[in-house]
Amino acid sequence: MNTYNVITLFPNLIEEWKNIGIVRQAIKNQLVNIQTTNLREFGIGEYKQVDDAPYGGGPGMVLMPEPLDNAINSSNSEINVFLTPSGEQLDETLLIELLSFKTINLIAGRYEGFDQRILDIHSDYEVSIGHTVISGGEVPAMYLLEALIRRIPGVLGNPDSLKYETFNDNKYDFPVYTRPETFKNLSVPEVLLSGNHKDIEEWKKNNLKDI
Repeated sequence: MNTYNVITLFPNLIEEWKNIGIVRQAIKNQLVNIQTTNLREFGIGEYKQVDDAPYGGGPGMVLMPEPLDNAINSSNSEINVFLTPSGEQLDETLLIELLSFKTINLIAGRYEGFDQRILDIHSDYEVSIGHTVISGGEVPAMYLLEALIRRIPGVLGNPDSLKYETFNDNKYDFPVYTRPETFKNLSVPEVLLSGNHKDIEEWKKNNLKDI
């Protein structure tokens, strides 16, 4: 069973998300285990401090290395994945690589990011889900986790769901339709109504778009 541990200042975000959709089913069926480590519990001093002003000046605060070091060392995971906007862009190749590990720490940043030394010591991967900046790494962590979990055998009710998945073989998925057959003068392609499975499969292949 794959075990993923999210190190975060907001574990409740992850715990709530675990109760939704295929993630909930995967956990219920014991196909995956998702844990959280509350970084605040490793904070320093009476006020459990986890951040401080950056050396050299500048806006915002930086996550201190000591709390993160202790939080990471509390989990016996094979690798540590830091969610950073400057990390390697997430794609199918990287997902397949990450799936080869049974235990992963996902470290969600906040504020102005991580003290570089914690990356130097612990980072096996830095991963970005897009060329933009948001307030923290929790949403990217959930995005990455769901992308991983749906590829674990048995998670999806119909394994064929992955057959024509968007981004497979550097293709976007084909268009999909449902009832009614005509909507505002736009009709479903006749071949999809024909019942001819060979022609339908050919149409699907021909309507995949290059990335």
